[in-house]
Amino acid sequence: MIRMCGSLDINHVRFYTAEIACGLQFLHRRYIIHRDIKPANIMLDRDGHIRLIDLGLAQDGGVPSKKISGVTGTYRFMAPEVLREKDYDAAVDWWSLGIVISWMVTGQSPFYHGSSRRKIIKSITKKKPKFPSWLDADVKHLVKRLLRKKPKKRLGVHKNIRGHRFFNTIDWEELELRRAEPPFKPFSRIPRNRDLPWPENGTPLHPVDGFSYISPSWTRMTRRIRL
Repeated sequence: MIRMCGSLDINHVRFYTAEIACGLQFLHRRYIIHRDIKPANIMLDRDGHIRLIDLGLAQDGGVPSKKISGVTGTYRFMAPEVLREKDYDAAVDWWSLGIVISWMVTGQSPFYHGSSRRKIIKSITKKKPKFPSWLDADVKHLVKRLLRKKPKKRLGVHKNIRGHRFFNTIDWEELELRRAEPPFKPFSRIPRNRDLPWPENGTPLHPVDGFSYISPSWTRMTRRIRL
């Protein structure tokens, strides 16, 4: 949607951000850190509700008393503490959400987003985010709170994001029960296999074909599910 539209309507941004926040809180209550929140990993289902996907880099066991390490994710969406190769916690997902919101509402990152990895890292770790002058004041305040350099001061860690004034029109109970009406429905019907562009007589690849690494924590979790 961002690629097609350039930026999204403010009501779309509000609804999608609220549902993403619910998804992150669901994961964090179970001590799972996603570590790769970005637009490419945020899908819409047939009814227009948010689905967080691609937990291949997710890390379980992210309890408040025990931080994790590893430079993992997508550079443009990584929190400063990850890029500095410091230990971190679930606050990294809230930072990434701040970047995602900026992409939804402006079509770009609030930091340098060119091709130079060095400049990306320098901008994220040392510079302040920049916003267009026309940006909605509540969105700007929300994003700035999510993009605090110090993880403990980041919204989502410091105070509940649901209390931010940007979400004054959101009924969180209705949202969690999927009773809130999405602003956009992408499909009028469920796509079938015949609708998918598989090569003639071709078969889908196994989900992990071509991957050289699977997180041990993911292996343990899938083993528990099978048991």
